[in-house]
Amino acid sequence: MMKILYLFIIFVLFAPAAWAGEAIINSQIEVDVTGKDAVDARAQAMDKGAINALTDLLNKLASPGQVDDIMSSLDTRKISKMVKGTEVLDEKISGNRYHAQLVFSFDGDELSELIKKASELPANGKDNVINSFLIIPAYQEGPQVILWEDANPWRSIWRNVALENPAGDIIVPFGDAKDNNTIDVGDINTANYSSLAPMIIRYGISDIVIVQAKFVQKPDMLLSVIKRRISRNNSEINALSYRADPQETRDLLLARAARDIITGLQHKKTEDVSTLQVVRGGERNKIMMLASISTLGTWTSLRSKLSSLPMVDRLELLAVSPKQVDMILHYRGASDSLARAITANKIRLLQGKDYWTVSRD
Repeated sequence: MMKILYLFIIFVLFAPAAWAGEAIINSQIEVDVTGKDAVDARAQAMDKGAINALTDLLNKLASPGQVDDIMSSLDTRKISKMVKGTEVLDEKISGNRYHAQLVFSFDGDELSELIKKASELPANGKDNVINSFLIIPAYQEGPQVILWEDANPWRSIWRNVALENPAGDIIVPFGDAKDNNTIDVGDINTANYSSLAPMIIRYGISDIVIVQAKFVQKPDMLLSVIKRRISRNNSEINALSYRADPQETRDLLLARAARDIITGLQHKKTEDVSTLQVVRGGERNKIMMLASISTLGTWTSLRSKLSSLPMVDRLELLAVSPKQVDMILHYRGASDSLARAITANKIRLLQGKDYWTVSRD
């Protein structure tokens, strides 16, 4: 009798959500938890898995700035109630450890409602205007890469050059334990807006600029810089190269490169503000859009491209399913200008009478 009851519990907990409608969306995650015993480890794993699975879906569906707002409004009990089904693909139980691949199912309409509420918050209604840049200066001279160390000359140069900037919008982090916990040399290449959110909040900036410098002394003094600018809706990368003049020292070369990068950032800021002022002066409009997607990754790409358009105020999600996202796109200006901007960003567009359909080109 106990065996039958056990099998029934397993079926209830882990049966795939085949009964649900087409709006059910799945997220597969891995859990590895140690507890007081196997039962405790498994219980903790289910709670942790549900949180991670929901976060994974929100990162793909919502704007980067919304995920923290949504998750902070939920506790473990609320998240557990949102789970419509759980499937175990593989599990290993040994002693007090539980390791498994789990698939959690959520209702797309419920996720849409969460995102819609987050979109209505004042913090998310701000224009994507550049206000200041936080510089993260990684430096390599030889085999070792350094970042927050006092011996980093690139960081020292940026501190000095930032003080010269009359606009006051170039900020160099303190480089203390809080900053080190957010990003270190091992995170330089994978850092994104979400992972850097603690620094964005701490320093009150709009854009983070990671500048990875590599200095070579011989045969010619050369500085190579990979510049990666990260903001709420955009991430762009540029490769720069600076060769020393005959009388130039290493530090003078570093300072020249830093000033040149600042000039480029200031030019981009002026350009973006000018474009925004022109576009924001237009009439407020909205259009219903259906986004055809093959994976959630497809939607993430489409969302990023649409949100980055200067005339777009916000995306209002109506419904989410594995193959389609229904939304209202709020924008300013003429619909023809919006259509041209969409196709220019390599998005396939079909314009209907009552709604537009977009998909990845």
